[in-house]
This record gives sequence, structure tokens and C-alpha cells, in this order.
Amino acid sequence: MAREKRMTSKERILAVFRNETTDYAPCMPIFWSSPDVDGYRWSSDEERLAVAIDVLGVDAFLQFTIPVARQRDVTERTWTEEVPGESYPVLNKRIETARGTLTAAVRMTEDWPHGMDIPLMSDFSVSRFVKPWIETEADLDYFELVWQPPDLTLDQLLAAISSTRELADRRQVPICGFAGLGLTLSLSLFGTENAVYYSIERPVMLDRMAEIDHQMTMRRIELCVEAGVDYVSRNGFYETTDFWSPAQIERFLSKRLRREIETAHQAGLPISYTVCTGIMPILEHLRGLDFDCLFGIEPVLGDQNMAAIARELGGKCIWGGVSAPYHIGEGDPAIVRKAVRDFYSNFGKTGTILAPVPSIRPHWPWENTLAMIDEWKALTRAC
Repeated sequence: MAREKRMTSKERILAVFRNETTDYAPCMPIFWSSPDVDGYRWSSDEERLAVAIDVLGVDAFLQFTIPVARQRDVTERTWTEEVPGESYPVLNKRIETARGTLTAAVRMTEDWPHGMDIPLMSDFSVSRFVKPWIETEADLDYFELVWQPPDLTLDQLLAAISSTRELADRRQVPICGFAGLGLTLSLSLFGTENAVYYSIERPVMLDRMAEIDHQMTMRRIELCVEAGVDYVSRNGFYETTDFWSPAQIERFLSKRLRREIETAHQAGLPISYTVCTGIMPILEHLRGLDFDCLFGIEPVLGDQNMAAIARELGGKCIWGGVSAPYHIGEGDPAIVRKAVRDFYSNFGKTGTILAPVPSIRPHWPWENTLAMIDEWKALTRAC
């Protein structure tokens, strides 16, 4: 009997998003950066795909991000200063807009990863803020001028994605178009404590910020469609009850998320949504959103019930199953193998993608990643 033809990564992942049966249940891990292990290092996307597909035997994807634009008369500068009482130099950034000035300041610790810059969106800023970007409603007026989608012609857009398209076609992997951030962005703009405070005492500010990013997301999805990506990804990592009540999530997010999903689906694109912890009180909310795939649900930390999640969210692709910090970072191969078995026991092998969530860090024990992949192959007959 002839051997059944293997699906490509692109065919397999898109079929899983549709909850269809595939030649085998895929494993598609995300790596924070290249592993520091002989035989598995990479320094480019092409090398990363070679390690993932040819060496590890897992699936992979490429990401295409629509950049943030700003009005032409916007200028910025950064500088450092020594501040009494601060253990580290303080890095300041000033952005001048036609409406006013945005400023931020962070403690420049030894592990500050952005050099002489303070990005508008960075988890690394939040714990180091001396002054966050947004403190007043006027700041949001200024922010709106520096958080806009680019005005690209179709030719410019196709030129921007051309190298990604060539590599994706050659390796037969899907292209993910990054869509937006929503309330995840609020922590980087307001700081965590202020974001939560504003959601109660000054909700108009959080609502305004969510609308600014929503408009950016809608345009990004449209540009992703024009660029010809295979699916889009919406980051909702901090859009859970770790920070907001279910009522606040309904107020600030639900209508906007539904419009974003509808825009992607009208163009025939699947759309994935990233959530991690704090989802147990909002399972009904997630069930009511027509996302094709949920990425990043943490299976150990945060006391989340995987069996209940499987019951409530059946029909959606679940991409995850292994806790990156707990299983890969702190566990051993036996613990990792059990996590893989538990994932398939709870969620089955149709409509699932195995991965450590949210990503594998380069300093974690590499044998745990190899154990995960080996157990996956044994259970899915992928080899």
C-alpha cells in the first residue's frame, strides 16, 4: 500500500485552525531566541526553519508585522541622567508631536535590552518605569499621533513581505500577520498599577486607549489581507482577569474583538488569540468569541482547570499544552513527557497544536525540549 502523502506545515496548521483531521497532530513551539546548544543554533529565520523542520521535525511559521507609523512632524530624543535616590541611571525619552509632548523614563538596569530607547510597547519597561508614557487624557491625544498604521501602497506592502513570502513558499510554512494588542498595550503605556486604577477611577482613559489600538488593529488586519498572509494573530496576553473584571473585559473589549474577528473572517483569514492565565472566570466570554485558535493557555500556573477549559472551549484550536516556565524551565524529562500526555488526554489530537507556552527560553534545560518533542512523536506517530 502506498504511503499517505505528508501535509506541509502550512497545510497542516491551517487545517488544524479549521478543526479538521490532519496527517498527525502538529507540534509548533515558539522560541524566545536561538538555543545555545550545538547543532540547534540559528542566526536567521531561514536557519531557524531548518532547525525546526529538518532537525527537530516540528512545524514552524513566519511572522509579518505591520509597523507602527507616526506623523511626519514627530521628533524624539533620549538622554540619561543620574537621579538622587535611584540606584541606576534614568533613561528619558521625549516625543514631540503637533499636539504636545509624550515623555517616559525608566531605570536603566544592567539587563535593560533596548539600549538608548524606550519603546512604546515593551514588557521590560513596566517594572522599570520612573515615569510611564500615559498619565493624562492629553497624553492620549499625543499618543494617537504616534500609534498609527503606515500609509503603504500595495506595491510597497508586497515589497515589504516579499522576502518573507519567498522563504515561506520555499519551506511551505504559514505566514502569521500580527494584528494588535488591545489592553495588553495599556500596561506598557500606563504602568500596571495605573492601568488597573484607571480602569476603575478613570475608565474613559482606558476606553480611549483601547479604541486607538482597535483602529490600528483593524487597519493592520486589512493590510495583512492585502499582503496575503495565511492567518492573523491578536495578542490578548494581558486581557484576562489577572488585571480586569469580567464586566470590564466586556466593556472595553468584546465589541472591538468581534469586529476584529469579523474583519479577518470576511477576508477568509483564520485568527488566533493569545491568552495565558486568569481565564477561568471568562470562559463564557472566550467561547462567545469566534477566534479560530487560542494560543498560550497556561496548564499549570494560575490554578487553571484544563478539563474544564477543554469542555467549555471545544471546537476551537488549542495551541499549547506544556508550561514553558514550569515544565521546560524547572522540570525534568519525565515531567515534560507527562505534560504532553496530559495535553492529549484533555484536548485530543484533532484541533490541537502542542507547544510550551508562552515560549522556550535559551537558558532552560535543552533536554526538556527534546523530551517534549520525542514524546509528541511517540504519541502522534509523526516520525
